[in-house]
Amino acid sequence: MAGVRELVRKPVRMVRRRFAMGAEFARDYRAYRTTAAPTDDAASTELSGIHLETQVTKDYHRVEKGLSLRSPKHPFGDAVDRRLAMLVPAGAAIDEGYQAFAVDAREALAGWNTAGSLSDIVSPMAAPSDAIDPELLEQFFASRHSVRDFDEHRPVDPRLIDEAVRLAGSTPSVCNRQAARVHVFEGAEDSARILAHQNGNAGFRHHVRTVMIVTVERGLFAGAGERNQRWVDGGLFAMTLVWALHGLGLSSCMLNWSMTNARTDALRQEAGIPASEDVICLIAVGHAPADGYRVARSPKRPLSQVLTRH
Repeated sequence: MAGVRELVRKPVRMVRRRFAMGAEFARDYRAYRTTAAPTDDAASTELSGIHLETQVTKDYHRVEKGLSLRSPKHPFGDAVDRRLAMLVPAGAAIDEGYQAFAVDAREALAGWNTAGSLSDIVSPMAAPSDAIDPELLEQFFASRHSVRDFDEHRPVDPRLIDEAVRLAGSTPSVCNRQAARVHVFEGAEDSARILAHQNGNAGFRHHVRTVMIVTVERGLFAGAGERNQRWVDGGLFAMTLVWALHGLGLSSCMLNWSMTNARTDALRQEAGIPASEDVICLIAVGHAPADGYRVARSPKRPLSQVLTRH
């Protein structure tokens, strides 16, 4: 009889797992549908807040990108200019940075379309970049490890955290929307209560004194085509942030957040994260022990398994 009961339970458990997965996807869909910005064809004077910022930023950056080409189309940007004219009324008080950028973009677009002149403000000439010494570059990349042993008696200077986040602001993002956000928690007590929501740090969380939560603002993405872009942009930002920490002499360990919505809700409540922000990952930050520490070997795939030339 026990064997028969187990045969009955197995399909029931499978159905429950599938239902649970479907429920997670359904909630993800509802969250994105209700929070994401509308697409270009739905832009109107009814837009406000983060959705207005999304549309205006998309359009002013389209001008910046177009005027940075070797041979910009001439003329171009009629639809973009009409939207910006509607969304950033001439003579209106400009309190937000993105609105000022939009005004610059309209002026640059007009200058190009009417006189063929390029704006040094909207599409400035870039300084040439020199290659870094190959040995130094190799050393920088090879010397960064996920560290799980921190000196709890040596706190992290908050100015280094500020600088790392500032440097990470150079991360590429879709249409320059810069949706990444960083929540920082410092001290043994606050670090521990945040880390308790993530299982992968149980063996070393008592050594951590600084924790960062990287999130993205969902409202800065628009339409079905960008439903996954937030994870791409957030991941790019998180990795750039970790490289910045490494360059500033700080050790870190990225802690994945592949969790259910219920677990994310609990973290949001604990950390005071708005419901419109999606959690990308947690990052433990600190100084590695001066007397030495061990790291996971983490062997890397050979180039032949990663790179394919077509």
